[in-house]
Amino acid sequence: MGSGTAGGPGARVELSGWGWRHSGRQAYALRGVDLTVEPGERVLLLGASGAGKSTLLHSLAGLTGADSAIGGEQEGTLLVDGEPADRRRGVVGLVSQDPETQLVMARAGDDVAFGLENLGVVPDQIWPRVDTALAEVGFPYGRRHSTGALSGGEKQRLVVAGALAMRPRLLLLDEPTANLDPAGAELVRGVLQRLLAETEATLVLVEHRVADVVDLVDRVVVLRPGGGVVADGAPRAVFEEHGRALADQGVWVPGNEPEPDPSPAPGGTALLEAVASPRARRSNWARGRLRRAPCWRGSTWQSGPGPPPL
Repeated sequence: MGSGTAGGPGARVELSGWGWRHSGRQAYALRGVDLTVEPGERVLLLGASGAGKSTLLHSLAGLTGADSAIGGEQEGTLLVDGEPADRRRGVVGLVSQDPETQLVMARAGDDVAFGLENLGVVPDQIWPRVDTALAEVGFPYGRRHSTGALSGGEKQRLVVAGALAMRPRLLLLDEPTANLDPAGAELVRGVLQRLLAETEATLVLVEHRVADVVDLVDRVVVLRPGGGVVADGAPRAVFEEHGRALADQGVWVPGNEPEPDPSPAPGGTALLEAVASPRARRSNWARGRLRRAPCWRGSTWQSGPGPPPL
């Protein structure tokens, strides 16, 4: 996550006319985004699939740009504490959708310690912070456990622990409980609640289980694919005005859950058709004759049918 000193009050985020187009794409993932997040605010990002929510989080983490991991074209400005995001990586903690992409070390403890070492945390503080973070997320193994032997949910807990150990001033979470069972998801939400209360970190959260996280946030921002912000306000106000439209886009909004469709999907055109050869058909007939050999039933003999026509 780069160098710098985490901790302290939440970071301030400011976007003005901001847009991002991925390399090789003609259309913008987001465009014309005007958004300010004040220190300590907790924001839930919503929008249809493909609305650019993950792209925005990656950009806030300083991962997009000419010299960054994700290439493309930017317009407008995106600032974290008044500076371009790639200069403020040390104050940001990011948990992506796929935890596999964020594991960098072979052992669990080393993976959590990686961000702290990059922040320049003094060595005698690193391992206590690692142990605390692992315990908070309910990680079931010790520091030396192999990251390659973890399940998807265990990897997600480990990545969340790594982000929390850094004590970021801006915490970016992209569906942080997607791979967790209900008990694990509830545990992580409780950890986040305590962390935000203790540190006053700024939170930007993407989560489709809206009902489960609505108590964590005080503001909801809705994005339009290829565009900017279409709704921004307190959760109840946004849900009352835009809940039905969000539900139609597949977002699980409290009180507007999409109705399940039990009808089966229509079948497609047959691509292959099995046709028995004459030899196979005779073989099947012979097996049928063996299974249905003449037998005495009551007062008559009964036998199987004759061979099938070729």
